[in-house]
Amino acid sequence: MNHSSKEGSSPGQQQGPRQAPGEYGQAPTSHSSPASEIRIEIDSKRLRAYARTKAGEQTLTVRSAADETKGNRLAYVHVPQDGPNGGRQARPPFTVSGPNAELLCSVRPSGSGVYEVYGGDGAPIGRITRLDGRALPWPRRPRWTVQAVTGGEPLTAERGTPVGWALFTVFSPVYLVIWALGALQGLVPLLFGDKDEARKESAWDLGLPSRALWRASGHSEVVVDYRGGGIFHIESSRLDSRLAYAQSVLHVWDGV
Repeated sequence: MNHSSKEGSSPGQQQGPRQAPGEYGQAPTSHSSPASEIRIEIDSKRLRAYARTKAGEQTLTVRSAADETKGNRLAYVHVPQDGPNGGRQARPPFTVSGPNAELLCSVRPSGSGVYEVYGGDGAPIGRITRLDGRALPWPRRPRWTVQAVTGGEPLTAERGTPVGWALFTVFSPVYLVIWALGALQGLVPLLFGDKDEARKESAWDLGLPSRALWRASGHSEVVVDYRGGGIFHIESSRLDSRLAYAQSVLHVWDGV
């Protein structure tokens, strides 16, 4: 399926009827899921390799993670191969299209950690921002904010929960010892010239806390719940699925 033709159009060139969104920029009916919660899965590895994808090939596929529809294709993400990459504060522009190649949204960086999200008709639907955490006290916790153009309270989330970071801090010396042992274990096949096996043996992740909960300030209800493994639980009745897709892509691009 070729989605590259969608990338060449600027947000202002996309034409079509506009429909009024609802809470947190709730998508028009054609983009909404009938279920109150949807679960999606995103493979961050293909995002990191976007510059090596073939021309016209989608960078990754957003799939359903729900038990009854697991693996079903929900959307495609296309990042231009020549898109400038400014790291975590300025990812390249990208588009999200539906299963039938219909453009759902386009995402454009517009400053350090700021991304504007446009619908398929070129109308702005929201803004996503990423802020680095404080240098002190350790650790730094990146903060994401999703703001719909319809107004209302923005949804915010920080990487890792306070409990998760506290446990990580307590057990980090143990993690470091295990990591060091894994690195030493990787030296054995390397001595015999087996680089692939050495990479597998030494590839141990410290497992930084990654859970993120998006909710409005002062509210306990979670709208988006990232529990790791590239899987997001989304209250689709409260958040435009296009904004949810855009935020999810940017979040896993951080390497969580």
